[in-house]
Parts: sequence; structure tokens; C-alpha cells
Amino acid sequence: MNKLYIFGLSLIAFILSFPSFGQEQKANDFKNQTHFITGVGGSYVNIIDEGISPLLYKGIGGNVILGHFQEKESSLNTSSAKFDFNNPSSSISNAEMYTFRLEGHFQRYWKLFNLENNNLKIRPGFDFSAKWALRQHLNFTNNSQHIETRFSVAPALMLARPFELWNRNFEIGLFTSIPLLTYATRPLFASTRFPASVNKEEVEFFDYVKEGKIISFGSYFKWSAQYYLYYPFKNGNGLRLDYLWSYESYKAENPIRTGEHSIMISTFFKI
Repeated sequence: MNKLYIFGLSLIAFILSFPSFGQEQKANDFKNQTHFITGVGGSYVNIIDEGISPLLYKGIGGNVILGHFQEKESSLNTSSAKFDFNNPSSSISNAEMYTFRLEGHFQRYWKLFNLENNNLKIRPGFDFSAKWALRQHLNFTNNSQHIETRFSVAPALMLARPFELWNRNFEIGLFTSIPLLTYATRPLFASTRFPASVNKEEVEFFDYVKEGKIISFGSYFKWSAQYYLYYPFKNGNGLRLDYLWSYESYKAENPIRTGEHSIMISTFFKI
């Protein structure tokens, strides 16, 4: 684990050095831009959980997102919060569950000024994310809730390519990241009470957080890729269509794997 920490800190330090690249070459016509983001979408999820039976659940749901986007001369910063609800079921037994997920991200990408004039813009950065998920199994009458949390830091990459179509400006791009270090909790359906809460009548929120562990590639892997098409308006506002693909695997005492496809449409209001 000590080697893993050293590697992680070295990688983060390397990423943080990117702003020093090409600072003398600046675009004269650049103006800082800040946008408030609102969006809605739909999703399809697969859940393979060895802590419950049957193992495979899949279903559709919806999500809403609020965010803040800021583009500066040397970097892009974005923060967002997304609430997601799904109703996956098993095709074997028709068992159902409700899943409620709240996920937040803070991302920073740095512009490489020696590449900003190219058609394809490459922007390295990092993604700090936090996730809280509740799964309510509708066919269990006892201990039917499963609550898990994730706090992750990941190197990230943004690709962007502006283009013209029908005399209008567009931009297509990609955001992708793979967490390097994650703090995770993984309580089971059979018992949602941690040792810290055994003598309490009411379980507090932090009881679900304090019993986690720090994990990485050996036991946890997540890869997400978000493709987008952005259309800016003349008044500085814009519309963006996103497609998100995500895969997550945690080799806990009872392993779990999840996959997601999501489509979102968002409005960017200049502020």
C-alpha cells in the first residue's frame, strides 16, 4: 500500500505540473466564461451482486443534474451533482429494487497551449468524485436496505474538437477517467448495522462512512467515458447532449459489478 500511495502522489504531482506548459503562448481573444448547468436524462443499469439472489438485476431510470462550468485562460473547471433513480428487476424471479444515487464531481482540466490551436484539443486533469447509493429491495421484509459510499480521486482526460455544420459552430468531445485511489464502504443486505452502531438505537449517517477502507486497482476498478455534442448560442448560452458509459467492479467480501448507459441533455446558462 505504501508503494501505491507514492505512485498516486507522484502521478497527481505530475498532473499538477501541466499548467506550466506553454504559458507564454496565450490567445489574445480569449474571454473567461462561466455557465450554470441544468440537465435531465435517462439511464439503463445492470447490477451483478453476489450478496443477494438472484444475482443479476437490470432496469431503466432517470436522472437530473445541476452544475457549474468555468473556462479560464489556462484551465477548465467543472463541478456537478447528479441524482439518479432506477428500478432494476430480475428476469428470473421478477424481484425488484429501487436504487437512489447521489453523485458529485469536481474536475479540472489544463489547456496545453502548444496544442490549443490544433483541431483536436487534448486537456489532461483530475476528477474528484463522491457517490452515495441506496438500494431498497422490494421483496425483502428485513434488512432490505443496502447503503454504500465512494470517494475517489482519478487522473482524467478531456478531448475536444470544434467543427462547423450548416454554418453553425459545434463541439464534440470526450471526458474519461479511471480512479487511482478510492475510499469505499460495502455493507451487505443481510446486515446494514456497523460495529460502531451496535449499541445505538438509531444509525447515524457517519456510521455508514467510518467503516470503509482505502482500495485501488487490486480490488476496485471503475472506468467511465462521457461523450458530448455541444452547440453554443450567439448570446453565450448553449445546449449539450451527453452519452455516458460506466463500468464499476468492487471485489469485496461479496463482490459487486455495475454497468450503466445514460443519455442526458443539458442547458448552459451564461452567468
